[in-house]
Amino acid sequence: MSLRQHWQVLAAATLLMSPIAGCAQWDKQQEEPSQLPPARMSPDAVVLELAFVRLPVADRASYDAIWSQVDEQHFAPELRKELADNGLRVGVLGQQLPTELRAALDAAAGQLQERAEDIDTNDTETDLKQRRIQCRTGKRAKIVVSRTRPSLSFLTLDEGRVHGNVLENAQCLLAMRPFAQGDGRVRLDITPEVEHGELRPKWVGGQQGSLTLRQGRERVVLERLRSVATLSSGQVLVISNTPDIKGVGEHFFSETAGGRAERTLVLLRVAQTQWNDLFVPEQFSPPLATPVE
Repeated sequence: MSLRQHWQVLAAATLLMSPIAGCAQWDKQQEEPSQLPPARMSPDAVVLELAFVRLPVADRASYDAIWSQVDEQHFAPELRKELADNGLRVGVLGQQLPTELRAALDAAAGQLQERAEDIDTNDTETDLKQRRIQCRTGKRAKIVVSRTRPSLSFLTLDEGRVHGNVLENAQCLLAMRPFAQGDGRVRLDITPEVEHGELRPKWVGGQQGSLTLRQGRERVVLERLRSVATLSSGQVLVISNTPDIKGVGEHFFSETAGGRAERTLVLLRVAQTQWNDLFVPEQFSPPLATPVE
């Protein structure tokens, strides 16, 4: 068997052994053996598990207990201050989830969050039932975190200067690019964005100067609030708003449901990557720069 054939067999076997994501336990589960041939993943594929957790705003005890176990030091102090000024919070969890977070995941079991399934299929493939997002390294995916609002007015704070935005037909999302590392880790690039206006055809640039015509809306990209985290398999990126709900964090991660104010925590866990510097063919070398859109 050639080295490439050996790698393909190993990749297929790894896919079959990967954990199944869900809103409940995020634990490994036994499945009935499939009679179908195993699906093949691209050597530069990255698989992430996605979950949403809603907490009542009044439940500060659970919120504080969860964040007390989140590593926010993973990010530079300057970025943490910029995020906090705009009402955002981000950090990293290990494989052991806080008890309060696991309880919230259990409570949400079986409830489909429609906003989580607005994934740009031009850039990603996703299994909606299992909440697994399969991406190619360096390719953009979007995670929608709010409903579409007829009008959205919000303020951003940039080096002490306040900027106002009034957008029509607006929806908040997180733009994500995963970059597989040669040691099995994944670098996640997360940028808050707001899509607004009507769908219109637009040309999108790609690698090697190519152009593709796609339907899309205008975007406000909050580049100064971009965060980058390098995670090992099983680690979880947690994104939400600050204890005092304000600014960008209010519009992205807070809403009222059934007369009760709630906040949302977005969880992204690295489930699997195919990348290995020792075995991946040269033609699948990872992109050195972020693709142009």
